[in-house]
Amino acid sequence: MKNKLGNILGIISLISIVLYAVFFSLPRKQFSETLLVYSLLFLGLYFFYKFTVSAFQQNFRFFPYKWSTRFFESDSLLFIFIAGLSFRLTLLTYTPNLSQDFFRFIWDGHQLLNGFNPYLYLPDNVIKNDFSHIPNATLLHANMGALSSSNYTNYPPFNQLLFAIAAFLGGKSITATIIWMRILVIAAEIGIFIYGIKLLQLLGKPPYLILLYFLNPFVIIELTGNLHFEGVMAFLMLLSVYFLLKSNYIKGALFLGYGILLKLLPVIALPLLIRRLWCRKAIVFYLVVSVVVISGFLPFFSVELMDKYSNSVGLWFGNFEFNASVYYIVRAIGYEITGYNIIETAGKVLPIITFLIIISISLFRKNELPEVLLTSILFSYFVYLILSTTVHPWYLTIPLLFSVFTKYRFMLVWSCTVFLSYYTYSNSAFQENPWLIGVEYLIVLGYLLFEVFKKNNSRVLYE
Repeated sequence: MKNKLGNILGIISLISIVLYAVFFSLPRKQFSETLLVYSLLFLGLYFFYKFTVSAFQQNFRFFPYKWSTRFFESDSLLFIFIAGLSFRLTLLTYTPNLSQDFFRFIWDGHQLLNGFNPYLYLPDNVIKNDFSHIPNATLLHANMGALSSSNYTNYPPFNQLLFAIAAFLGGKSITATIIWMRILVIAAEIGIFIYGIKLLQLLGKPPYLILLYFLNPFVIIELTGNLHFEGVMAFLMLLSVYFLLKSNYIKGALFLGYGILLKLLPVIALPLLIRRLWCRKAIVFYLVVSVVVISGFLPFFSVELMDKYSNSVGLWFGNFEFNASVYYIVRAIGYEITGYNIIETAGKVLPIITFLIIISISLFRKNELPEVLLTSILFSYFVYLILSTTVHPWYLTIPLLFSVFTKYRFMLVWSCTVFLSYYTYSNSAFQENPWLIGVEYLIVLGYLLFEVFKKNNSRVLYE
């Protein structure tokens, strides 16, 4: 039986590797085919989870004794790690097929390498003048998309540093730069695996639950495959929470500050920590975070930067719309009442509602308790996404990761259904399908309600 268990997990792993290779050989316009492969990968995750739980409970040994506890406390964890790393390394040389953002990443990286402040120059203007310092500039500009090339960058300083490192190591080769970006993302994912296990053990939860993130096809495709740095941000935020729960508040503040410098989203967690810290500790914590963030922006600072960067970030709230839920309902009502798109108004009101809800979660929940804090982080980010005008799939990374440490699994469901939003890129007009978006959110909200009201909810997916 034990040999059979090992063979089954090995077969699932090999099939998954083939499916990942097939997935990235398909263009995003082939929606039906990519959706089928994506669904099969999630089916593989389901079976991988079921058989891994059995292997963990049996203390099944996949490897020779000398390897059994050399890296992790059980062979099951080592097998999860090797499988997840293998899936990611399969994609090492692939060009992202669902996102073109990496072209802008490379562009910004070379701008910074050559002493240009990436926040002050539009690609559309640079391409009209001297662009000799940017290798493959014409190709990068043509492929980053008109939306990106006509707007100032909105990626914070630490993200820009990673772009520059990859551009330096990759040199004039786009493929080499992609590989180095991917290595940086994979390194962060390995960190999530290691510290995710540590946090699960700290909470008294089964360490194999980390596979719900580490082997999740959404994570592997969107982060490693499509080169979104949300995985690095999630790692820094995980480190922050881990050290916070270990009462190492300075390290917690440092890593949260680094996370904000990578992507601005970790700011949402700041008010949630007030009850955990309280008084003097809170003052020191927030002061350290502020010093880290200000220090990161300082080398780029200018009055011009403040104006251009704030305008660039503001576009996401008042101009862009994609895969939204509550906002689309509000927009439809607005059309009925006013006869035009009310995104400019909704884009200002919805963030205020989000802020008020998060403040309420911060003040009225017992966030000094570890599991309550982790659940508050999960639902705060969920509220942010539900009320956003733009929800790209990779935005799900933080709430998906932190859901692993709670009793809720609706984010796991969302990481599967969010792929329906990619229908938009399968047609030349880039039109969303409201029926598919409706299905995406109805399934997620339905499962959330099921988890909230189900008796013995604490047992969901823990056995």
